[in-house]
Amino acid sequence: MWLEVSGEVAVVHRVGGHSASRWPWRLSGLIIPVLLAALGLGSPGAAQDRLEAAGLRFRLIPGGTYILGSPGQPVRYAGELPEYRVVLKPFYITVTEITNEQYGRYLAATGRRPPLYWQDRNLNGPKQPVVGVSWQEAVAYTEWLTRVTGVVHRLPTEAQWEAAARGSLVGQPYPWGSESPDAGGRYRANYYPNDFAEDGFRFTAPVGSFPPNGYGLYDMAGNVAEWCLDRFSPARLTPFCHPEARVLKGGSWMSRARELRVSFRQPAAPEKADGFIGFRVVRLLGGSSPGQEACPP
Repeated sequence: MWLEVSGEVAVVHRVGGHSASRWPWRLSGLIIPVLLAALGLGSPGAAQDRLEAAGLRFRLIPGGTYILGSPGQPVRYAGELPEYRVVLKPFYITVTEITNEQYGRYLAATGRRPPLYWQDRNLNGPKQPVVGVSWQEAVAYTEWLTRVTGVVHRLPTEAQWEAAARGSLVGQPYPWGSESPDAGGRYRANYYPNDFAEDGFRFTAPVGSFPPNGYGLYDMAGNVAEWCLDRFSPARLTPFCHPEARVLKGGSWMSRARELRVSFRQPAAPEKADGFIGFRVVRLLGGSSPGQEACPP
């Protein structure tokens, strides 16, 4: 079997010269994954290798029982969940937030319109997280990844996100533990201490600018607030909460320290797009769904 690419048409040939398949694809940075799948190289492991070659790196989060929510911390917002246990299947999650560079490959491959702030020089560096992406646009990106790899990708559930953010710690307020984000004069996240530039960055920081958590994940606190798959469903819904609101986690470069806590959550309408909102991606093992086996009460 071999591969022939000519113009915008890719053909897989079998031994003997017979054409197996033709694709009238516009060539892009991720055309090769589609063709490799046709050649029988579309296993989950191969899918991860291909995505990592395209700049998307994942970490495996182990399955098991996780203790999530706010364990009676001194600062708790009304919408935060009390402490609860949840059982999760293992899953992969991207090491960093999706960057402008990574999102740009998607735009080039699909012809979709760029998001808000795409031309903003304060926010559009290739290694900065993409912002101005609505929940629907983030979901469309994950669906595209699923199509080109043959493996299910989606936004993390809130439970998956928080389990990953805790980095194997239990009962700690931040991804790194109990210390404040600026303890000892060393900043652990990109946020709003007293001046936006005090932590070294006036706007979003290039992903990976601060130390990772125990699972090797970067920016699980600060930089950009991240979309989750779930609807926002606090213990009591206020009249000001959009009925279709989705969950944002992690705080952002515009957040105060208390909003960097892993239990912090905020609602946002699915069509909302802003300069402090981004996302990261989950890849399910074996294409299974869902990744969450038990939900909080």
